[in-house]
Amino acid sequence: MSGGSLAARRIWIDPQRSIQNAEVVWDGSGRIVALRRTRGRVRDVVLVPGLVDAHAHLQLEPLPATAPRDFLPWVGAVMKQRAATAPAGMRAAARAHVKALQRDGVTAFGEIDSTGLSPAVLRAAGAAGRCYQELTGFHLTGAAARQLVQNRRVVGDGRLAAGLSPHAPYSVSGDLMRAAARRCRHLSIHCAEVPEEQQFLRTGEGPFAELLAALGRLPAGFRAPGVGAVRHLQRLGVLRPGTHLVHCQELERGDVARIRDAGAAIVVCPGTIEWFGREVPPVARWLAAGVPVAIGTDSRASNARWSLRGELALLGRMCPALSDRQLLTIATSHGAQALGRPGLGRLRRGGRADLLALPAHDGDDDALLGAFVRGELAPALVLSAGRRIR
Repeated sequence: MSGGSLAARRIWIDPQRSIQNAEVVWDGSGRIVALRRTRGRVRDVVLVPGLVDAHAHLQLEPLPATAPRDFLPWVGAVMKQRAATAPAGMRAAARAHVKALQRDGVTAFGEIDSTGLSPAVLRAAGAAGRCYQELTGFHLTGAAARQLVQNRRVVGDGRLAAGLSPHAPYSVSGDLMRAAARRCRHLSIHCAEVPEEQQFLRTGEGPFAELLAALGRLPAGFRAPGVGAVRHLQRLGVLRPGTHLVHCQELERGDVARIRDAGAAIVVCPGTIEWFGREVPPVARWLAAGVPVAIGTDSRASNARWSLRGELALLGRMCPALSDRQLLTIATSHGAQALGRPGLGRLRRGGRADLLALPAHDGDDDALLGAFVRGELAPALVLSAGRRIR
């Protein structure tokens, strides 16, 4: 691949900084070698960093239209569909989903991989980000928990880093959570997603206790932690820099400060909120408190659309107090921060040439940025490491 360059009316280096009448130059490896003002001719476009989809389950296909939208029955439907899908089908789904999201403007992913198939798919697509190997096992303790973690391949590279995803406090034992944290610095955890999760952790009772018992995964003599999900993770030592928590719909008093002080991040999935008819979380308040908030598509099993730009527009409608720059931050640099990949989600010398070109037909660049984050404007060009996607 040869290098290239693009001169634009304005380049947003990140959501806080921009350069007018500038050009970006990249080499044959897709790395930016220059980012500078220019006196030459510029195209009538505005460049922004490529988008970061911080939480995706790329292998999951849509459920039938008759699938339940109550969380626990929905979990059962997902498990049933997964069991009936061959590896080739999961691989094909991941390829199609990556391609669609890349064309939409996503250049980096936080993928939750339950089979080991996703790294090869993402590398073949030239995508960056982090691939988290999923862990489940509420019944696993001691040596069994450590062995499961050791069996997971946690190997990344400069383009696609590795991580672990101990699924959730209701599906992963304390021993398995701690073993994952010892093995890997970077964790993705579904947390405080539904009230039944908090009920189970506080009391040991409710639908999750019944489900685990039916699956034979509720240990004899189990005693609930007696606290909510965030405090439980804090006690286990997994709430720390490098960890991001997904959903966080049911946070308790003090949890936002706990997440901020631990150096962790939150990833929200607006399509899933809409799918289940959940209350909109106070994203603006989380940001004001100093918590990095990122955004993800989640999966086709709980998302009627498959577009990170669509997710961003939906978040803007759900949270009208968010500014255009805050929305762009959520979809770029905060996504990179949540994945522990601070070089992504922004344009810089030595970084990947991941960028979107927005057609600019009037003189108001701020209005153009607003049209983009509110879903009214699609990129005319998507480059992933200097390679044309769209």
